[in-house]
Amino acid sequence: MHLLVAAGLFAYARRRVGDALALAAAALILMLGKGWNDVLWPFQTGFLASLAAGLGALLAVDRASRRGDAVAALLLAVALASSSLGLPVTAAAAVEVLGRPDRRRRWWVIAAPVAVYALWWAVYGREGVATADNLFATPGYVMEALAGAAGAAAGLAPEWGRIFAVLAVLGLLWALHARRAALTPRLASLLALPVLFWVLTGLARADLNEPAASRYLYPGVLFLLLIAVEAGAGARLSRRGQALLAVLLLGSLVSNAGAMREGAGFLRDRAAELKGGLAAMRLTTTHGLTPSFQPEPETAPQIRADPYLQAVKALGSPVPPARALPTLYERSREHADATLVRALALRLAPGATPGGQAPTVEFAEQAGFRAKGPCVAVTAQGTGARADLVVPRGGLVLLADDGRAELVLRRFGDGFAVPPLGAVEQDSEPAGVRIPADASPVPWRARLTLAGTVRACGVAPG
Repeated sequence: MHLLVAAGLFAYARRRVGDALALAAAALILMLGKGWNDVLWPFQTGFLASLAAGLGALLAVDRASRRGDAVAALLLAVALASSSLGLPVTAAAAVEVLGRPDRRRRWWVIAAPVAVYALWWAVYGREGVATADNLFATPGYVMEALAGAAGAAAGLAPEWGRIFAVLAVLGLLWALHARRAALTPRLASLLALPVLFWVLTGLARADLNEPAASRYLYPGVLFLLLIAVEAGAGARLSRRGQALLAVLLLGSLVSNAGAMREGAGFLRDRAAELKGGLAAMRLTTTHGLTPSFQPEPETAPQIRADPYLQAVKALGSPVPPARALPTLYERSREHADATLVRALALRLAPGATPGGQAPTVEFAEQAGFRAKGPCVAVTAQGTGARADLVVPRGGLVLLADDGRAELVLRRFGDGFAVPPLGAVEQDSEPAGVRIPADASPVPWRARLTLAGTVRACGVAPG
């Protein structure tokens, strides 16, 4: 879809400004790293489908034939069916069709896809998202969205985009006045296109305060390029102008390539997090896992245990098995630990009895230790005292003899990245964390950050 958008823009532009400028416009979209969200995230395919169909509709209308109009109507229906971007695309097309002298002959080009959309809306689409607060915030949202798109075209931040947006408006006014470019129905529709897009988005999402979000920059830049191409129709650059354009384009592409790499890294990080959480969840399925449990509530809040595990049963797992957890990236292993702690509801709570096997001390800093029976007494010998223990099967019990200790657990990760499970204080009753057995032979490890003397013990069965 991304390649269709770039090719469609090139085909549209070369008829108006020639090959060199058309290639520059297409290259900006093709390498628009600031819009990486739409290029790299499959969820955004609908956005690109609406844009590709909209460009195709413009090219079809240019044919000025009955067949071209039928293709345009079909492509507008595709744009509406693909994403909410179809709304401003179709509304802008209506500005052109209804502004032309032959509107009585061509009105159906808009009416046909709108009728199909209205039928869908009546059955499925009655959810409203606009609010009064968003209405009052929309003018500012539109201006920030314009600045974001203008800056993204150059691979720069919205702060620079404000300057470029002013220059773009001045350039448009110059084209309309000095070059006597006509405000044709097509140019009017293209001028309306980004405004409609930003207004509709602001009404629905101004409260999120993300006018320069990556997924909105891509269509914004495309719309600005279409306006520039239409306003500059017939213009050609001299050799010197082409050389200057090449230098500016190269700077933009280098900056945007960096943004694309950052976006790809972000998605790889999210994928690593999700891989660890989903793999770890398979270890907990025999312990009464809540059907609505979310293994990764921030990375993928839409994934819940019951429907996900049913899909795995029917289709196979998209992630490695739990036995492969020790070999995954550190980010995956840290999120596996966090998922296990939440899935098993691990916490330090009173009521546990010492017994069984004593924990093993792996590392101690500013602390001494002495084993006796099922327990290890750990004594702080300075500030910042801590001790890392291998937790025996069944869990861990802490007794604060004359001190205090905070407990953090890890299992697959190299560091203790999970939030603390709690703490024990002097004169408080013993508190423990019970850890059910599972199929993985990898033991849990605990870190005690302590003052005074604290006993760490195994948990008595039962």
